[in-house]
Amino acid sequence: MKLLKLIKYLIILSIVFAIIISITPLKLYYSYIAKNIRPIKLEQMSGSVIKGSAEHVKYLGLDLGQANWMLYPSSYNEITLDLKLKDELYDFNGKYKKTPSSDLLNDVYGTIDWALIDKFINFNHGEMSGYLKLDFSHIEFKNRVPERIIGKIVTKELKLLKPIKKDLGEIEVVFVTDNPEIIVGQVNSRSNVINVSGSIYIHKNHKWEIKLTLLPMPGEYEIEYALQSIGDPRAGGGRSLNMAGFY
Repeated sequence: MKLLKLIKYLIILSIVFAIIISITPLKLYYSYIAKNIRPIKLEQMSGSVIKGSAEHVKYLGLDLGQANWMLYPSSYNEITLDLKLKDELYDFNGKYKKTPSSDLLNDVYGTIDWALIDKFINFNHGEMSGYLKLDFSHIEFKNRVPERIIGKIVTKELKLLKPIKKDLGEIEVVFVTDNPEIIVGQVNSRSNVINVSGSIYIHKNHKWEIKLTLLPMPGEYEIEYALQSIGDPRAGGGRSLNMAGFY
């Protein structure tokens, strides 16, 4: 009987504690939890740790934009975080689950403006616009290493603005995880002016690779000109883009 009473009191205390946390403003006790979420830093917060928002989320000093969240237990040993992250050039929505064996991201979707991608490629002879649409049903990490990725990225409203205005169609990257040592993103295109093909590789040893072939259709001289600073020339025409690094 004493054990049952103890369990009853513990359950009541847990419920009371959860209610207190859910209604207490996060900014009143943020200093106590800040060290546990480093290198993430929240600024201009409102709401609680259960449901709240921050005007600025910073990661290693980089401002990631505005965040909204809701935290709740999804099972007896899982905690789920519904997260929305928004900036001028992108927005993300997803569910993060922390389990005893792995970290999961489910139902991840959002958009990335092409202006953000343009900062990382050597596109000196042209100008493009558009955005990327993200749609991932499952992303799994173990020990901070991607274990499995299911989903795709598709370009939308992708257009060449300079040296001439042209609709570039769509480029799609579909991620599969058939090999336990590597995650592959198959790249293909649906375009009347350029053929893009190749793969993106995410290795379990913290290495990534991008291998693409960019082949303008016959007569698309303006596109050939715009691409001349990207990658290396191919013997049969077009460009080869090969990149690699570590994460």
